[in-house]
Amino acid sequence: MSDDYIVKPVAKALQTLIVLGESGRDLSLAELCSRMTIPKTTVFRYLQTLVEYGFVRYDPTADKYSLGLRLWSLGQGVWSAARLQEVAHGPMDDLRSLFNETINLGVLDGKEIVYIAMAESHRALRMHATLGGRDPVYSTSLGRAILAALPESQWSRHLPGRLTPMTPRTINSLTLLRSNLMDTMRRGYSIDDGENEENARCIGAAIFDGQNRPIAAISVSSPSSRMDDERMVEVAAAVMDAARRISLMLGYQP
Repeated sequence: MSDDYIVKPVAKALQTLIVLGESGRDLSLAELCSRMTIPKTTVFRYLQTLVEYGFVRYDPTADKYSLGLRLWSLGQGVWSAARLQEVAHGPMDDLRSLFNETINLGVLDGKEIVYIAMAESHRALRMHATLGGRDPVYSTSLGRAILAALPESQWSRHLPGRLTPMTPRTINSLTLLRSNLMDTMRRGYSIDDGENEENARCIGAAIFDGQNRPIAAISVSSPSSRMDDERMVEVAAAVMDAARRISLMLGYQP
């Protein structure tokens, strides 16, 4: 990459973090400067900024610096996503083998669901979500499964001011959506009946982590022609079981 695209102050701040991390111990300002080709006053300013945002920790007693907990928490986020995909792989394959329909794994990102893993049906006619793709929380079984597992006080954070219809069947009223989420809470799974994609049905259930927080959801999606009401009951039971298995492997304690 051309140096024209490198933001030099950012690069130097990152260099400060790298030196701290590779040292394996706490460093004083003088020790940091001896390992870097940056003026002492500049390094000090970078350190103060990094301390302010939690990326570096300062010990005033020893007058030394070390890596902060913000880096650890960000790393945990990456680890958690990888761990989620790892433990979900088996239950997702089991669901696909059982129903030969497309299985989706999604996480909440603001007002959208992001698809982070899929196990596609082997049938010619199947539902096609896109890995890394996004859909509204309110119109998907994945989104509504997670939303219903969150405290009601948090729902508004993940909903737009206006529920734009994705299909003619999309719930476009906050009152109706609240009723739908209450139903989802009671039965333990969510239903998308042609609301995000026409002629498609999806059944979703929330996945919980070791702190009993809803962090993701798993769903089975199928053309409506292959999922009648009787089939939906069977799929729902299997989806909830898969979600529970994944949750337990993540440390969830019912």
